[in-house]
Amino acid sequence: MNHRVTRLSVGVIGTGNIGTAHARSLAREISGAEVSWVFDADSARASALADELGAHVAPSAEQLIASSDAVVIASPDAMHAEQAILCLDAQRPTLCEKPLAPTVGEAQRVVDAELDLGRRLLSLGFMRRFDPGYVDLKAAIPSVGTPLIVHNVHRNTFAPYGLTSAGTLTNSAIHELDINRWLLDDEYASVQVIVGRPGPDTPEGEFDPMLVILTTERGTLVEIEAFVNAQYGYEVRCEVVASGGTLDMGDGSFITRRADRAVGHDVPELWLGRFGEAYRRELQAWVDATHRGKTSGATAWDGLVATITANAAVRSITEGPQAIDVPARPALYA
Repeated sequence: MNHRVTRLSVGVIGTGNIGTAHARSLAREISGAEVSWVFDADSARASALADELGAHVAPSAEQLIASSDAVVIASPDAMHAEQAILCLDAQRPTLCEKPLAPTVGEAQRVVDAELDLGRRLLSLGFMRRFDPGYVDLKAAIPSVGTPLIVHNVHRNTFAPYGLTSAGTLTNSAIHELDINRWLLDDEYASVQVIVGRPGPDTPEGEFDPMLVILTTERGTLVEIEAFVNAQYGYEVRCEVVASGGTLDMGDGSFITRRADRAVGHDVPELWLGRFGEAYRRELQAWVDATHRGKTSGATAWDGLVATITANAAVRSITEGPQAIDVPARPALYA
């Protein structure tokens, strides 16, 4: 792209909850960018957002890509890979929401397209890498010695797109699958999913909550509680148990009240209430990096590894413990 451009013309594909949040943030909070185009299969929803932000409605994802300097993909999961490849073919810097793709084959095709291009243009929306709590947690790990166990909690108020066991792992718990690799600078060796009594609103044949147990190549145990229909609110926590102490990242920077012989704090209903600042930092880092001709945050390779791990976890539900087989990392992602 032309580095003399002072404001990046961004097109946003998908105007659901996360696409709308990204578009509003880019238009109102992020320096160096403007939302010029939006596209959604629901044209009325796209038009409403375009009117709000002073943007144009593109008739197709292809037209949006051709008309924009850079692209944010926030469409349904099943469309991510196809649209990411369109962006790479057009050589557009792209921030793609997670997951890169629900299936390993689709994710591998995105990586192959970027390898064929010979340079990195795609950033993946694992925004927890920008969350102040996780950033501080990663920085503090050396102070407590060798990580032995990492406990994770991921609870949603409700499953927004219908509850399936596979969807919990490939769409929700995939955040933990990425962030623990990042926290530990380690790769996974195996995964096992343990299921038990389902919650009262769990559809027949599905499981919620689930425990995901992973072992890393250096022997750290990673435990993830994935509960996507917890009802009471949205909560994410992480504790690192190490050889010389523990580190506990609570559920965000919420104020704890002590009054009237009670202690408590509010719990957000949705993910944006917990991770709004992480999303903002992710977008600003992406815009800044794009102006420099670079990428930021997680890569297409990180997305492929997360999808490989999530799909192994899905198989584990019915087949038991699974080895995680990841191909050699290409030099482009070193």
